[in-house]
Amino acid sequence: MLCCSLIVIAGLRIPVAHASINNYNWIGAVVRNGYDSFYGATITAYEENTTANLVVSVMNDNHVSQLNVSAVIVGFDWGSNYTSTECSITVPLVVLSLESHVFSIDFTVPSATFASNLVLHSYTIYVEHVNSTSGNKMIVGGYTYSANGFAVFSTDQKDAYTYQKQVNAYPSTPANGIPFLTAEARELIVESSVAESIASDAYSRGDFSTAKQNYLNSLNFLQQAYSNETDKWSSFENALVSVLNGGSTLLAFQGYAWLLFGIGFLLIGIGVLLYLARRRPQQPKPNSPPS
Repeated sequence: MLCCSLIVIAGLRIPVAHASINNYNWIGAVVRNGYDSFYGATITAYEENTTANLVVSVMNDNHVSQLNVSAVIVGFDWGSNYTSTECSITVPLVVLSLESHVFSIDFTVPSATFASNLVLHSYTIYVEHVNSTSGNKMIVGGYTYSANGFAVFSTDQKDAYTYQKQVNAYPSTPANGIPFLTAEARELIVESSVAESIASDAYSRGDFSTAKQNYLNSLNFLQQAYSNETDKWSSFENALVSVLNGGSTLLAFQGYAWLLFGIGFLLIGIGVLLYLARRRPQQPKPNSPPS
């Protein structure tokens, strides 16, 4: 159990800085502030035996004195505490008046058998500060912030959650703007939906191995449906291009043919006019006057 003590020196009026936590954030989590159907709650989750990273923004609320941060720690209900390496009681980090500093805490998430993945865990962030940066330093204050909703995912649980997200990322029905035209693709979509339903039920019951396999099956069926449809559309597009190319050649040929026909009729017309002109009857000459 961590504790923070406040030292009062009789007869002296020393302004004591006050620490507070502006904000904090979990970096690189599998789930960050997301709803999970197994726990029925909003969670932050890391896979077992991976590295978790917590960043904490510590504020100096005092208008006069500096804040000498000696420890930033996160403690979990499974009995382990993890400490930032950026400061210590021997080498505190100075935060000036009304300024803040972001501390980082890295630690290895324990196995799901040690820190059970079947329940959510609570944790507390501690900030401690000392009276000076040199000499005989003493802890003079601190700040704590408690939260819950931390989950340790087993490997199967993490894989199931990841496959679920990938399945949900696919728009898989005509209502979502994907017109599956082939019977094969529509059959694959139905198989994907069935596998997803089985996986969802298994996940909510905590059967993560079954959930993982069925979410993977659902994802594979979806990918096959899209691949099948893409091949069919590609074949259709190629055939359409061929028809259009053939049609443009035919239209060009017909255009040239009509041009030649037009020129021919023009020449015939000119010939007819010349012929008619030559066949025009001669006007009789007037008679000469008698002598």
